[in-house]
Amino acid sequence: MLADPPIPFYPVGAWADRFPWVVAGITYPGSENDPFDLRIFGESPSALAEDRWRALLEATGFGTVAHARQVHETRVAVYDALPRGVHVESGPADGHATSMPGVLLAVTVADCVPVYLVDPERRVVALLHAGWRGIAGGIMAKGVRTLHTRFASHAAHLYLHLGPAICGTCYEVGPEVRTALGLPTPSGPTPVDLRAVLVFQARALGIQESNITVSEHCTLCGTGGWFSHRGGRSERQAALLGIRP
Repeated sequence: MLADPPIPFYPVGAWADRFPWVVAGITYPGSENDPFDLRIFGESPSALAEDRWRALLEATGFGTVAHARQVHETRVAVYDALPRGVHVESGPADGHATSMPGVLLAVTVADCVPVYLVDPERRVVALLHAGWRGIAGGIMAKGVRTLHTRFASHAAHLYLHLGPAICGTCYEVGPEVRTALGLPTPSGPTPVDLRAVLVFQARALGIQESNITVSEHCTLCGTGGWFSHRGGRSERQAALLGIRP
């Protein structure tokens, strides 16, 4: 549970009882008149974003939240220690990893897939931002490899959750995208299911199918009024993952 005053937040339900030492979930717009927008980058960042990032810390009980400018690549920032407050990584990063209690990892999304990784054996976590370019570039493999090289995690011990994102019916792309993802190349634009591609990659890396869960929510056609880039929204929700202090 989150502390009062609450923020609009959906927890990863499948992990609530399994990993009580972890906070994992995603914010959602909340009020139609005052949506909980967390943009701080881009042409029109939210004027209230800084206050809302601080509200995340207050509501979750964490001392630090870490995020970065995202560029659809594969860099994963690793945190051994951070000062209290809102930490914006010095360079762009589309992934974050830590074993430090009290450090809340965050990626902002509005159709891309938030990728949550937990190793209960080593008590480490990683959170990735996966659009099609990042998926084609190997962001999943980079996240798993980072946990292995920095924290001695093994893929067979990892639990994976893929959060709310645009679904395989709504996400129509050109042939070049499917080719980049290693899928058969069609003659014209066709839909692609990014979360299905990520599940395939995760299993190939050694993550057990029984340890993989996938949200049913679509940010474009689903209920809940999600921020969706394809839906014409410029706002961003934030996926959150951290080891409780």
